[in-house]
Amino acid sequence: MFKSIAKYLISSLLAGGLLYWAFSKSQLHWIDILNTLQQADYHWVAVSVVIAILSHLLRALRWEQLLDAMNYRPGTLRTLSAVLIGYFANFLVPRLGEVSRCGSLKKTADIPFEKSFGTVITERIVDLLSLVVLIGITFLFEWEPLQKSLFPTLQLPSGAFILTASLLGLIGLGVLWKCKDFLQNIGLESKLGQMILGWIAGIGSIRHLDQPSKFIAYSIGIWLCYYLSTYTLFLAFPISENLGMNAALTILVMGTFGMATPTQGGIGAYHSLVASAFVFYSLTYKDGFMLATFFHGTQMITLLLLGGLSFILTFFLPKISSRVE
Repeated sequence: MFKSIAKYLISSLLAGGLLYWAFSKSQLHWIDILNTLQQADYHWVAVSVVIAILSHLLRALRWEQLLDAMNYRPGTLRTLSAVLIGYFANFLVPRLGEVSRCGSLKKTADIPFEKSFGTVITERIVDLLSLVVLIGITFLFEWEPLQKSLFPTLQLPSGAFILTASLLGLIGLGVLWKCKDFLQNIGLESKLGQMILGWIAGIGSIRHLDQPSKFIAYSIGIWLCYYLSTYTLFLAFPISENLGMNAALTILVMGTFGMATPTQGGIGAYHSLVASAFVFYSLTYKDGFMLATFFHGTQMITLLLLGGLSFILTFFLPKISSRVE
């Protein structure tokens, strides 16, 4: 209990500290924020929000595929609600979203927590690989802004290091998979053994997809929606509407790094990283911080509203047995 409270306090202090530092550096005043709100073209903001919601739907459909591979069919409504609850939870406590998603499906569709959590791990691995590809594409087209804002003094790891780390990771997954039989033989009745077996089954669900091409299409669609949602927000402001599509790619990558930090919803880190990236597209840090605040605020308000509604919905959805033979 004390450890959980300490983690929450540390993440809150980190978020507050980063946000205060970025705000102080920008020398922004509240009147500037009001002016920015007045300048925004809310038609493009609405388009961005709709595209973002579509990305959440695609994520729910992709998750359904992984669950279906384990013979669980909770339905799109329950799966989408769980995804949105997960985003909602991440704005309250960092990394709580993954647990909340699985807890929601346990409550509404009777899917064992450890199995759904295994599929979430699989999703995170796929998202990480997708992000690596996206970073590669961004480096190809926009190396200078990313390198100067993210890695000004960093020596990137050698190819040999990356290859060794990848091989060790694959070996680790192989050992984990082989342990499945061992756990089944000696730890079947153990709660820990059951939990680990559930994780393995969830992670291995990707091997049993009926339509792998659809899974790939969903994954591409999710990141395409993220990109288009970012770009359409560019079009909502006079100072960013002419920055171009390559700049939107850079901001998406920087924003993803910010959202991945151990703070509530990436607060503080997102603002700092995105504002710094805008500087390399001839914007002042002040303008960049204003845009970062609006971009993040749009996401936060949307997810808090939809996540809150989804949480309320779980109290009215009847619990079903989603297991199919």
